Amino acid sequence: MNDHRGSSSRGTRLPEGDSASERWEIDPTRSSLSFNLRHIVVQQIRGRFERWGGTLFVDRRQPWLSSVNVWVDLASVTTDDVERDAHVRSPEFLDVARFPRAEFKSTNVEVPGGQVVVEGLLSLHGIVHDLEIRAEVEVGDATESPAGHGRTVYIARGVIDRQSFGLHWNQDLDVGGIVVGDEIEITAKVEVFRRVGG
Repeated sequence: MNDHRGSSSRGTRLPEGDSASERWEIDPTRSSLSFNLRHIVVQQIRGRFERWGGTLFVDRRQPWLSSVNVWVDLASVTTDDVERDAHVRSPEFLDVARFPRAEFKSTNVEVPGGQVVVEGLLSLHGIVHDLEIRAEVEVGDATESPAGHGRTVYIARGVIDRQSFGLHWNQDLDVGGIVVGDEIEITAKVEVFRRVGG
């Protein structure tokens, strides 16, 4: 059983294509990777990563042979608060000087009932753990560019237990309890395009 989980409310499909094996690239200019973290004072910390990307290899005939590879430049994190961002990047939290990138590599892809469930390994802060991501296609967003390249928009979600990755920083409250929660909710709006020849 995976330690981490994702959630989704709608079914989905793989991007349209006409070959058994296809290569799709994440378009970073039209995609976003955001996160939410519970905070006792401000209720939630919302942030995003400005630099990230990846590749999807899609096999429609045998979906379990499909794969997903995603990388994230951790120094590109922003919560729209300069002081907090510096702390998140510091050795007390992400320690981006030592661990500049996070990477996710799938180990299994399933399409139960039309939904895409991706199981894989997330490498973060020098530690590797299982992560499950559930994805859906935004209705009406499977399109074709003027050049004839297919484009699809996915909404993907997962939950990370930060303690499992050695991200232990916190503060105790005088009245009991802690300031920052352990679960980090990840949401990615991913626009992918069919690579020519892929």
